[in-house]
Amino acid sequence: MEKFCVKGIYASGMVLQRNRTNCISGFAPAQSSVSVSFREEEWTCTANENGCWKIEFNPGEAGGPFLLEVKNGAESISYSDVWVGEVWLLSGQSNAQLPMERLKWSYPEDFKLPKNDYIRMITVPISFSFDGEKNFIDYPKWIPASPETLGLMSGTGYFFAKNLSHELNVPVGIINASQGGSPIISWVDRQSVADYHGSQPYHEILEKCENPDNIILARKKTDEAIKKWTDELFDGVEMPDVNAPDWKDCTIPGELDEPKGAGLVWLKKEIELSEKEALAFNSKKTRLWLGRILDADFVYVNGVQVGATYYCYPPRRYEVPEGTLHAGKNYILIKLQKNSSAQKISFTSEKPYYLFTENVNVPPVAFRNVEKFRALEVPDGEVCIPLSGTWQMKLVKEMRDRPSELFFEWQPTALYNSMLSPCFDQAISGALWYQGESDAFHAEEYSELLEKMIMLWRRKFVYGAKDFPFIIVQLPNFADGGIESNTIDKNCWVGMREVQSHVAHKVKNCGLAVAIDAGEWNDLHPEKKSTVGKRLCYEALRLAYGRKEIPSSPRPSGCHLDGNDYVMDFDLHDCSLCSIVNKEDEVKGFYFISDGNKVEVSARLEDKTRLRITVPENLRGKIERICYLQADSPKDVDLYAKSGEILIPVEPFSISGE
Repeated sequence: MEKFCVKGIYASGMVLQRNRTNCISGFAPAQSSVSVSFREEEWTCTANENGCWKIEFNPGEAGGPFLLEVKNGAESISYSDVWVGEVWLLSGQSNAQLPMERLKWSYPEDFKLPKNDYIRMITVPISFSFDGEKNFIDYPKWIPASPETLGLMSGTGYFFAKNLSHELNVPVGIINASQGGSPIISWVDRQSVADYHGSQPYHEILEKCENPDNIILARKKTDEAIKKWTDELFDGVEMPDVNAPDWKDCTIPGELDEPKGAGLVWLKKEIELSEKEALAFNSKKTRLWLGRILDADFVYVNGVQVGATYYCYPPRRYEVPEGTLHAGKNYILIKLQKNSSAQKISFTSEKPYYLFTENVNVPPVAFRNVEKFRALEVPDGEVCIPLSGTWQMKLVKEMRDRPSELFFEWQPTALYNSMLSPCFDQAISGALWYQGESDAFHAEEYSELLEKMIMLWRRKFVYGAKDFPFIIVQLPNFADGGIESNTIDKNCWVGMREVQSHVAHKVKNCGLAVAIDAGEWNDLHPEKKSTVGKRLCYEALRLAYGRKEIPSSPRPSGCHLDGNDYVMDFDLHDCSLCSIVNKEDEVKGFYFISDGNKVEVSARLEDKTRLRITVPENLRGKIERICYLQADSPKDVDLYAKSGEILIPVEPFSISGE
């Protein structure tokens, strides 16, 4: 006999897909009757000999809130605050997962908005499994957008739901099943792994992971090795004497030459405060921003620890306790941990490095796209001290590389089994996929896996629309410590973008949200999620809701030589090309490939659907390819399709020059 329960992600506060068959299922005593009551209707079924039961029902038109009640004899389970609207799945890695809490400095206005019952989200808890598909998650929780809960929501999911709900005027629910760092192979089933014929050793990895003893042993070995290394790193380390003579100058932001291997360094910044500045700092909240640091840091102000970050990606944004600062000399100390000899300690440039009072507006990131943000503003009575420039450093110790961590969530089938499969009985309108960073170095094998995954998910979400819309976020601009350039690239993100585009245009009812202007050259986790959410919404409106007037990102429809010029036409569906940077209609971001060399050139808008590129005299007859934004982080993105207030960037492309 099974205990009466409901499977999947049903919970109070949820959104059910409108005007479509939904499914609720679970366990109950064998042959017992189960009923579901919702909106003054009732549906019943009988649990089978194994105690399994399932009820299909249509929740009707959009609306809410409602009560949904499930009964089994004298027992009942009630779900309150249930809404009916549009439900979308969001999945992928860290940029799908990145919470609004990280983005609160970029979008403070959203944290001031009142509760919005039309924006709701469930975040599937991170877990992994290698023994088949699961049908439960622990303590499912749906939340509405409100000042108290917004920080918990995925930024990508929130901005998508915000835009879609506004356009449709119905509740929108997001199922957020994502995990940082996860490769695509962790989001597919065992059969997909068995069918894989690429270069990655997925079959061998899965066989090892399917033995629980191997996981226990590997975890124990890894944990012990990391603890031993960490204990050795910090053994005997004490706060340094700020007046000792062995400090040497360095520049922040920038790279440090020491240690050569892994190890530990101290960094020091001395700042002098007036009585007035000290009073301001101690009468208001004080913030300390230190850009982004490789690898881990522990930050102290006048001996008081104000923050710590244990890995390289998050921005360092700390709060200094009241009374910590004083008039005269003050010292900021960073105890900085470097994990590997493969990279240098780095403080990322074009990030904010400031000590400031709470009402100073410090731009959190460098913005170069259609989003508009204020510049640095220091109101009267506020204090903002730049921290870029000369610091002092001293090497504490150098040692072997830190042992690698194990992430079983990243292994084949791990997240598909544990995080995705409990959602399969949920009726959805479509899926959003923001992933690819972890697979960028073998993009050539990604295409087949992505196509298989789309088909797999469409089969498994049986209560979704037939061939439901699947929308891919094309990877944004990112230089990984390099520079922005139209011609210099590492080719790994360029290749992934090409694969994502290929799949989006090949697979039926698949869309591409072009985000080439929504990244940050110096950050793997760009904060411009409003742009990404809006582009996803445009694609959803176009694919799922019949809004054919909304353009997709344009691609060339033809290119021919006209004298010494290339003339390139675009299929724009009643919208027009525009340059958002240059008023004279000059368009940058193009280069020719000639004799294997890249030669940057400018194009010019000829009319609303066409542009012209003049071929330099020394290259005439020698053009192999014409490329646009074919760099990991192109510095010029200004060619867009415009339809009313909608701006969509032209998709990066490479075409033959013949």
